Amino acid sequence: MTEAQEYKWAIVAEGLHRQYGTLQVLKGVTLSIEKGKMVAIVGKSGSGKSTLLHILGTLDSPDSGSVSICGMPVTGLKSKALASLRSKHLGFVFQFHHLLPEFTALENIAMPALITGMKKKEAFKRAGDLLGYLQLSARSDHKPNQLSGGEQQRVAIGRALMNEPDIILADEPSGNLDTETSIQVHQLLRSITTDMGKSLVIVTHNADLAALSDHIYEMKDGLLIS
Repeated sequence: MTEAQEYKWAIVAEGLHRQYGTLQVLKGVTLSIEKGKMVAIVGKSGSGKSTLLHILGTLDSPDSGSVSICGMPVTGLKSKALASLRSKHLGFVFQFHHLLPEFTALENIAMPALITGMKKKEAFKRAGDLLGYLQLSARSDHKPNQLSGGEQQRVAIGRALMNEPDIILADEPSGNLDTETSIQVHQLLRSITTDMGKSLVIVTHNADLAALSDHIYEMKDGLLIS
């Protein structure tokens, strides 16, 4: 077992500050997320939730403060090292699915592994297994425009899981879905923690999704309130 696997915390963030021009978005955010837990971050639009999620996912950098992923400090890493860390440890789900329209559901899910050099046969086998877990095997050969919104989001979740990351970061994952489909996606996200032991950090306005989490934080005035 590696040192990263033995480490108790999926994410540790300390004293995060982020400012855009004169607007101070994060004012010293500190947060620890235990491995295998589902955490929701709620708050009003413009409160800094997405900024915090992007920093935790190494898509943005804080002006000051530090972030560690599975025990590994990421602050100050060069872009190539950050890309490698994201590929190994992080999966992302966004409000908009960002699926590649010219590829099938199977190919979209397999894409992260193909990019990292996994052989096509192996990648497609794992993508097929994920489609089964997502109850989408019958839609394997369908392109995004042939899928419902909920099916597209499940494909996006499968893509996030493809490289077997430790952590899934989701930004308003049910924001564009109807109520019934949202419930299905919420249950799926909860099961990913239960079945696979993944850590989930979810930014959401949806109170029902937040209620499924092990812990809820509210973003207010640039700080997190537990």
